[in-house]
Amino acid sequence: MKSETEVVSAITTRHFETGRWTRLTIRGGTIESVDPAEGPEPVSGSDPWVAPAFWDIQTNGRWGISFSDPALTVDQVVEIVLAQAEWGAARICPTFITASAENFRHGVQTIAAACESDPRVASGVVGIHLEGPFISELDGYRGAHPLSAVRDPDWDLFQELQEASGGRIVLMTLAPERPGALEFIRKAVASGVVIALGHTAADGPTLRAAAAAGARLSTHLGNGIASPLARHPNPIWEQAAIDSLDASLIADGHHLDPATLRVLVRAKTAGRVILVSDASPLAALPPGRYGEWAVDPSGKIVVAGTPYLAGSNQGIEVGLNQLMETAGLSLAEAIATATTQPARLLGRPLPTLTAGQAANLVVFEHDARGVEPAFKLIRTCVDGRWTEVNQPGVKDDAAKRSVQISSNT
Repeated sequence: MKSETEVVSAITTRHFETGRWTRLTIRGGTIESVDPAEGPEPVSGSDPWVAPAFWDIQTNGRWGISFSDPALTVDQVVEIVLAQAEWGAARICPTFITASAENFRHGVQTIAAACESDPRVASGVVGIHLEGPFISELDGYRGAHPLSAVRDPDWDLFQELQEASGGRIVLMTLAPERPGALEFIRKAVASGVVIALGHTAADGPTLRAAAAAGARLSTHLGNGIASPLARHPNPIWEQAAIDSLDASLIADGHHLDPATLRVLVRAKTAGRVILVSDASPLAALPPGRYGEWAVDPSGKIVVAGTPYLAGSNQGIEVGLNQLMETAGLSLAEAIATATTQPARLLGRPLPTLTAGQAANLVVFEHDARGVEPAFKLIRTCVDGRWTEVNQPGVKDDAAKRSVQISSNT
């Protein structure tokens, strides 16, 4: 019997950067060879294409399970991380929203325990993203984060959480206007943590000071913001104008209207955009009310009874189509927003389709004619393991799951 590392598979597809037919041979969890291949010259909408698998640096849970749940278990983390292949992701940052110190501590310890219990999870978790608790307390800017847990930056608390996580916190979103934020940014950056600005009502000078202190990202730019805003200046345009800040965007068709998405992509340029799912704990669930949150028939997730968005019900695939069809990015530019650009932000080796690299890739159909979605995911390979994508409909038979949503406070 062959061991897992000896399993060999091969695919012949069009390369996402060149459009040329390419044969990839995979042995175990590694790309063994990449060679030119023969295939029909005219491009068909049904041709298979290949690209690196996605990196999603902001995902909050799935199937009614929140990473921020104070009762989160190791088994739940394992299940959610491994299921990301069904949405094309090989690497993710489990994301915690604002919560008490006790809940944060439990959450990061549970992620660490899951990584230590299963090498597949250790490989799939590129690091932890703390979205809070050092954010704006103002309605609108705070979004769905619980007011009771919002607080000023606390370096001692952060160090405690970093130790509890086994050093796995790699990204933190905060509001730079909070007292002590600039000094916190400098310390975090010196420790190797990437700082993002988000859920912030900061003015231009404060945002620019945060960037000068080392902040490198605007978290879901255009969201986590109050509905009534000054025409200009405001935190959206101020961050869009800071060239040293990349911007993560939620391009699910709900968080940003087409014109805003197009303008933000043009302002930041394609090379400074990072596509995120911001997948909610309700991701992959059918429409309905789930405790404090609700999924409407269009798939939009909100805090029940309010207009406040509470994450997305879509994977990266939907965002890629929005970036191509609405913002005008090429296939290669769009895929870079979910592969090389998040990896570069986190200081990790860039995912490529080259011999010797980890076998993390997506096979998809690409129709540039506008007749069908420009990107349609078919299957995913994560460290040599293939996962077929269930299309269409609610994935993972989520409707049959018993859903329990717990408060983060």
